[in-house]
Amino acid sequence: MANGILTGSGERVLVTAPTRYHAYTSGTGKYSLTAAADFFAAACFDGVDLSLDQLEPDGDDILRTVLYSFGNRAAAKGLAIPMCHLPFFMPNPNDSAAMARFAGEIASGLRMAAMLKIPDAVIHPIVRHESARGRHAWLSENLQFLSPLRELAGRLGVTLCMENMVGKPYAAHPSEAVFGSTAEDVLELAKGLDAMVCWDFGHANLTGLCQSAELEKLRGLVRCLHIHDNDGAHDTHRIPFDCPSGSPLGGPVDWADAAEGLRLCGFLETSNRCINLELKSSDLPADPAIRQSHAARAIAAAKKLANMI
Repeated sequence: MANGILTGSGERVLVTAPTRYHAYTSGTGKYSLTAAADFFAAACFDGVDLSLDQLEPDGDDILRTVLYSFGNRAAAKGLAIPMCHLPFFMPNPNDSAAMARFAGEIASGLRMAAMLKIPDAVIHPIVRHESARGRHAWLSENLQFLSPLRELAGRLGVTLCMENMVGKPYAAHPSEAVFGSTAEDVLELAKGLDAMVCWDFGHANLTGLCQSAELEKLRGLVRCLHIHDNDGAHDTHRIPFDCPSGSPLGGPVDWADAAEGLRLCGFLETSNRCINLELKSSDLPADPAIRQSHAARAIAAAKKLANMI
């Protein structure tokens, strides 16, 4: 791993962020993917996490051309593309026709990932806010939906990584079970699908989980990370260490505990090691200086976290 930063234990990790981080302005404007590549290179990121959301089923020639141009620009700028995020705007799981269309979008995303030789693809499970059906029904539903996509990923040479989701019950039903949010949930899916795991620290914080205890259950399976902070109540995707402590809403991520979890799960033993900063920038103005300043603070936070591992 030629680029990257050193962890406290002397291993190198890449510092990356999703292309969505430089996709939208605070208004209605959007940046092109090639502009995003230029931004990430100028900000001294080591690579990018390609956001493959809102694709049309089976893809199209224009999209393929755009992504191919992006891949060439990223390579020219020295940026790695170690991972991508598959489409995640999931429709109502009870709408079979909509879910079939959504599966087509994910399949298109997998083909795009293979085209760009991206090794890892993050995917969301179906989340259920239920107490009546139980875990077995939730697991069966996910395996039925995800198995064909896992098989396609295998044929394409892409590793599928299951992400832990937010597991807060609805206010009207505080005692309900929320499936798809814990280490146990993603572990069952990863084993059932012969897949890997993407651990989202912000989601785990919102769910109220102990990061180290959860990650220890996933030893050898954590391939990708979504690193961001919040106040314990809102999924704001803030820079790590950027949320004040003492919040009555639950508080920010305990990053010392998170670093311990990364040691316990063996993350540094994986071949695709990235401190992937899943940040929100749609509320940032288009001013390049402000955006570069925000990115510099994000990279400094990544170095601080890496030094704790």
